[in-house]
Amino acid sequence: MSAILPKGLLQLNGNFSQLNSPLLIIVYLLGVLICLISLILNWEPYYKRTYTPLISMIGFLLPLLIRNGENIIWMLLLGLIIAFIGSIFYVFAVGKTYK
Repeated sequence: MSAILPKGLLQLNGNFSQLNSPLLIIVYLLGVLICLISLILNWEPYYKRTYTPLISMIGFLLPLLIRNGENIIWMLLLGLIIAFIGSIFYVFAVGKTYK
């Protein structure tokens, strides 16, 4: 336990200024694809049309497109928060149309 405490529970190695993990990039691209599919599925009938999947899509695209100086972890966190808020709005918007 005393060997873990000075370093912390999670120690990340590598370059923090860019996104190097192929798995993380695939997960974010999958999130963009799911948002795009949900936008297309709710686009055709006018009474169900909603733009809220675009909020989540922006959240997933943010870490892939923008480099925030030294630390990519803050951009990943901000992107996930935006995607989560967008998904909440999307659930409420689609839930109202199907009631």
